[in-house]
Amino acid sequence: MPRALLWDHNAHYHPWLLRQVPQRCSRVLDVGCGTGALVRQLVERVEFVDGVDVSAEMIDQASARTSATNVRWLRGDVLDADLDLHPEGYDAVTALSSLHHMPLRPGLARLASLLRPGGVLAVIGLYREESAADFAMAAASFSANAAVGTYLATRGRAGKPHDEGMPVRDASATLTEISDAAREVLPGAQVRRRLFWRHSLLWRKPA
Repeated sequence: MPRALLWDHNAHYHPWLLRQVPQRCSRVLDVGCGTGALVRQLVERVEFVDGVDVSAEMIDQASARTSATNVRWLRGDVLDADLDLHPEGYDAVTALSSLHHMPLRPGLARLASLLRPGGVLAVIGLYREESAADFAMAAASFSANAAVGTYLATRGRAGKPHDEGMPVRDASATLTEISDAAREVLPGAQVRRRLFWRHSLLWRKPA
């Protein structure tokens, strides 16, 4: 699409992620926080939020854009056992376009391990298209993408202001592979194909 019609697909899924965070929630971890756009919404409804990203540039930008005092920015790999995460775990863990940057099964297991009993893991991720259903959704996404981009542009709200310097990687796992891994590592997880080349994964840790 023309650059003027580009828009932030990740931001489109902020409301869905926020809805998954339990009402009574004191501590949340956002994995792959980027410039902190989701974290800045989480801090308005959660007592304390940790945002973690492997990119020092993203953490610097997130910190510069955030004045809230109930957030902590961590530069590092969430798979690193020495990362200074909260020892008692989190009521919710969110991951937006970051799961595909990790090895799939170890990544899911690590995110699950960071939850308190009864905690929620909410993921919006990318996947590699392989099936007829994948390509049908991609075709629908192309049309919807142009329509949303045009709508936002006419209101001066198009553009991707948070992309500069953000690490980018193509997804390698298919939706079938993600579903199989979730079934193995996170029994009962719900995995769904979504518009705009995304999937959702939702899982509640047994109490």
